Amino acid sequence: MKIPRLVLAGTHSGVGKTTLATGLMAALKKRERPIQGYKVGPDYIDPSYHAAATGLPSRNLDRWLLGEHLPTVFAQSSGERWAVIEGVMGLFDGMSGTAGFGSTADVAKLLQAPIILIVDASSMSRSVAALVLGFKTYDPEVNLQGVILNRVKSSAQEKILREALNDLQIPVLGVLPKEVALHLPERHLGLVPVGEGGLLEGFIDTLAQLVTKHVDLEQVERLMLGAPDFNESIFVNKNTIIPTEGGSSTNPVPIPTKLIAQDHKFRLGLALDEAFLFYYQDALDLAKRLNFVIVPFSPLHDVVLPPDLDGIFIGGGFPELHLDRLSKNLTFLDSLRSYAASGKPIYAECGGYMYLGRSITDFEGREVPLAGLIPMKAEMTRRLQGIGYRRGVFREDNFLGPRGTTVQGHEFHYSRVTYNQDFPPAYELFKGNQSVRMEGYARDNIVASYLHLHFSGQSELLEHWFISRSERIGV
Repeated sequence: MKIPRLVLAGTHSGVGKTTLATGLMAALKKRERPIQGYKVGPDYIDPSYHAAATGLPSRNLDRWLLGEHLPTVFAQSSGERWAVIEGVMGLFDGMSGTAGFGSTADVAKLLQAPIILIVDASSMSRSVAALVLGFKTYDPEVNLQGVILNRVKSSAQEKILREALNDLQIPVLGVLPKEVALHLPERHLGLVPVGEGGLLEGFIDTLAQLVTKHVDLEQVERLMLGAPDFNESIFVNKNTIIPTEGGSSTNPVPIPTKLIAQDHKFRLGLALDEAFLFYYQDALDLAKRLNFVIVPFSPLHDVVLPPDLDGIFIGGGFPELHLDRLSKNLTFLDSLRSYAASGKPIYAECGGYMYLGRSITDFEGREVPLAGLIPMKAEMTRRLQGIGYRRGVFREDNFLGPRGTTVQGHEFHYSRVTYNQDFPPAYELFKGNQSVRMEGYARDNIVASYLHLHFSGQSELLEHWFISRSERIGV
């Protein structure tokens, strides 16, 4: 399989990876190249910018969440498109307690993709050569093929930087000036998602014009086209050891995919609007292959739920920014409560978990009532309350799997929840081999927690959901 591809990596967080990746995708699309965007790691927001630039949903490539399925997910989603892959953090920064597992370099090696390194050169001169040389030689298996210098202050500084890098025989593929137009809007979870108004009109075109002017796109395309042929089968059972954050490792045995009768459909309601944005496109594609029919709905705008749903998925997002509208949409909340009372399953993550509780208290201390399906209250905080990869073990049987099922997810939230009574947790969470806490809520037909899952890495969860539905209705 021929997949033209490259990875845009940074020396560290904050060098402008998302801005440059988005601009490069937009510039290549204007050259009529079939671009597909990707993001290393679990981030939901950066891919929304990729989608705005390409017109296609971006994809996540996360070693912890996808495990051995990552190369196959990549191959399935790329098709005949050209892959531009935005890295995460610095090039070699991976999962804590490991030697770079899940880092941009790790994924780039797995996909045999050439790397362009982005350097924030705003306060550098000849030291840039030492920095780039270190990144070039730190791991001999890393295929670093070029450098883009970002935030360069003047033509005089550019000349010094180019002279310093000349002897390294690493091409300088672009030099971008320090431009106000290259700043993306941010808030407490990072960048503002595009679907929530994160882009000003014409911003993508401005990015494309700047990248076209300041980056050698001909050379970038040659690098992409020069990537070796890709055959995901050579990666099966190779480099698939999944380490824990404590440093030990396991090699999970994949559960065989069950055959689901083609004449049966599962109507899955998906909360999708400005308040609930966070979903992995590959997981939704997998659901469709498993005979799920995705039925979008909006807790913000719809009067009631769509009819005849077999299950509901309420993902993460920013319900805290839309509390009044969510709370005042009384007819929708009533239809959600009626749906829950029918016994049909509801799955919720992070923002969706908070929405199912009795209330959310916003950053100003104002408490707003919500669905009341879970006996807890959520409160926004100024400090990060949870971040990182977690292993979760189901405490009891539920529609996603039997008791003892292990899932691999991540959490990232500026809120906390409190229960006014004993509650049945969904998971026992582990960081490495250490138990962290009991997490979430699982009772009857509701499974909800702060943990984000990527079903493409564990298709058996969706299969169990489908089969449990079929058993419930006697199919």
